[in-house]
Amino acid sequence: MIKKFFILFVSVNLIAESIVIDGNLDEPEWQTAFKITEFYESDPYTLRKTDDETEAYIFSNEDGIYVGFINYQDESTMLSNRTMRDEMSSLSEKNSINIDFDGDRTKAYIIAVALGDSLFDAIKIQSGDFKTDWDGDWIAKTKQFKTYWTSEFYLPWNVVLMNQSDANKRRINYSALRYKASEQSWYSSAGTMAMRADYFQELDSLEINNFTRSKLNFFPYFAFNKNTPQNFQESNIGAELFYNSGKGSQINLTVNPDFGQAESDDVIVNFSAQETFYKEKRAFFTENQSLFDISNYERYSIINTRRIGAAPSYNCSEELNEEDCINTRKNYSDIDFSMRYTQKNGQNNYGIFLAKESDEDFSKGREFIALRGKTKINSKTLGYMITNVENDFLGTKSTVNVFDYINVRSEKLTTYADILTTKKEGDSGKGLRLQYTYKPTQLTRNSGSILYFDKEVRLNDFGYLKRNDWFHFGIGHNIKKVDFENNSPFQQIDTNYDFNYDADTDGNSNPIDFNQKNSITFKDTSKFNYDFRFKTSGKNTTITRKDPLYPFVKIKKNFSVTADFEEKNFKYWTYDWRISFDKSSKYDEWDSNGYQKRFFKIAGSLFPNENIKIRSEFRVKKEKEWLNWIDGNHLAAYDLNQRIFSLNLNWFKGTKHEIRLKSQFIALEAKNPVSLETNSNGVLFNSEKLVNPFSNGITSFQVRYRYEIAPLSNVYIVYTKGGNVYEEDDERSFSDIFRDPWENPENEIFSLKVRLKF
Repeated sequence: MIKKFFILFVSVNLIAESIVIDGNLDEPEWQTAFKITEFYESDPYTLRKTDDETEAYIFSNEDGIYVGFINYQDESTMLSNRTMRDEMSSLSEKNSINIDFDGDRTKAYIIAVALGDSLFDAIKIQSGDFKTDWDGDWIAKTKQFKTYWTSEFYLPWNVVLMNQSDANKRRINYSALRYKASEQSWYSSAGTMAMRADYFQELDSLEINNFTRSKLNFFPYFAFNKNTPQNFQESNIGAELFYNSGKGSQINLTVNPDFGQAESDDVIVNFSAQETFYKEKRAFFTENQSLFDISNYERYSIINTRRIGAAPSYNCSEELNEEDCINTRKNYSDIDFSMRYTQKNGQNNYGIFLAKESDEDFSKGREFIALRGKTKINSKTLGYMITNVENDFLGTKSTVNVFDYINVRSEKLTTYADILTTKKEGDSGKGLRLQYTYKPTQLTRNSGSILYFDKEVRLNDFGYLKRNDWFHFGIGHNIKKVDFENNSPFQQIDTNYDFNYDADTDGNSNPIDFNQKNSITFKDTSKFNYDFRFKTSGKNTTITRKDPLYPFVKIKKNFSVTADFEEKNFKYWTYDWRISFDKSSKYDEWDSNGYQKRFFKIAGSLFPNENIKIRSEFRVKKEKEWLNWIDGNHLAAYDLNQRIFSLNLNWFKGTKHEIRLKSQFIALEAKNPVSLETNSNGVLFNSEKLVNPFSNGITSFQVRYRYEIAPLSNVYIVYTKGGNVYEEDDERSFSDIFRDPWENPENEIFSLKVRLKF
């Protein structure tokens, strides 16, 4: 009985009524489907037309939208190396369907499958950002033959939230794509790619039969975690509920969620004043979240869902049981519930997002709420969002209001604007973004932006802001060259010119940045990049952490050059390298020889068969007169030596089993410190204050096994080990710095997680 239930549970995810998703396009519906045969090389952007190499088919019925591909190619040239979900490898053939389901050219879903059945999906929104953290409930399978290979996609009507109407037809915008691994080239039926500024305008249109279908998914989970160094152990049971009405509304609810990550973050050593931005990896926060996304690259984001479940606030010195408070502090918050409701009516979108963290003995959970509305009027999109965070433990409330605007003035010109206000503890702040992209020709692009955030802007309770008290003006120009002779080794050359001016709101100018980047793609698929960068002298307005008496430090002009190379893929291996050199003028007020940096990276990948990939990387960075803030107006210049070694491994058995090893080992040594102070004019001079050399070793190691019971139903077994050992005035060798955090870990966690989809 159990075996029969398991077979039914798995099979129902692969069958859509009469259409069996198996990679065989043998059902009669494919004979009458809309057929696409013309494709254009879109990356590199030559727009070279190909005929009779690829056929794509699209049709719909009451269950969903179906897309099929026939890719003509000799079996001996087919590559089918497997990857983790949402990894784009150059080692496998691929098909992709890009669909704007509502036909309004504001949002498209990029859905792809590689030969071997590795899946990739992402969302492209009108503001320009490309989000790979969405994992949709769709199915695709591939099949390999002697002279061709095929792929078959099934996209249920409720795979995403769509506008609904009583009309029998739905107009979608789309592009069908094929990736040829031997050429490392993408071919698109619309002649565009998602990274291009005119992407939405270039998508083709198609009318398909329209249907409505609701969906209710229930995701119960069980999780067990044991952290040996912390002597901590817990078990959790919770659930998530996703309901799509099929009529333009959707609700997502989670109760007592396990928001622990099954994948670790990359380790980033950051001594700057700016917080490191980490992407969301938790399933609940990546489903149906795009409506609430107002962001600009990694400069700011109005909602950063990583804030939810972050470390609680404590004040152990005020507690009666101070020792118990200290011993039970956590670096995360449990969550009682989170809920998201979204609605689409014609050109109008609106939604509400809620989350409530749990109270604990020595802290209280925060409450998060966001309200969002957006409408499209002809070529213009206007939106508004308000967010609020209440922290009862600290007695604070933070509110953000933002208006966003996009105007597609023509196929060549698009303008963007965000206007925001913030309020926290009586302080009101204002912010602004103005931006444009302009494509005078298919092979050139101009872009420019202005950012302004005053001193009182507070986004980091719910969102993310790289820095406040900030004015930015930037302009860039990109040129592509693709018209090379047949005997030329070049396939595409990209040249970028960028100018960036930054300052605080008092007019203290950061170094003006001139950057010229060059990227060469060769016909043998190898790549070579070289960059030149010049920064004028100026003021570092963040290094002293906005000290009111010492608001900046004057720094010298700098010139740098960087080169990197990516070799083509050989049969079983490849490699890449990077070198970089920086040089700054010397300071006159202290015994300075000028800042210098030398950076080198060498990396290699092995792929002995389609089921395993090993990548190792070694980085060395050496800096002379590396400037680091100590406190107040006290700084120090060090000789810095940093080494990073990483080893990653992916192993697959079929499509059900995968093992990922992800590790980083960092050793940093800062020696020969020169103690410095800055005066109110930002001038550095020698200080009598004591400064010690220091070393820092960081380890991040994770082995994760995943078994896929069915799409979006998984079992995870994870072992994670991490440590951070900081020592001052020591004589540890690099081997000791590497070894200490491994032998003295802060965390050594065994985790088991089961998440099922019903």
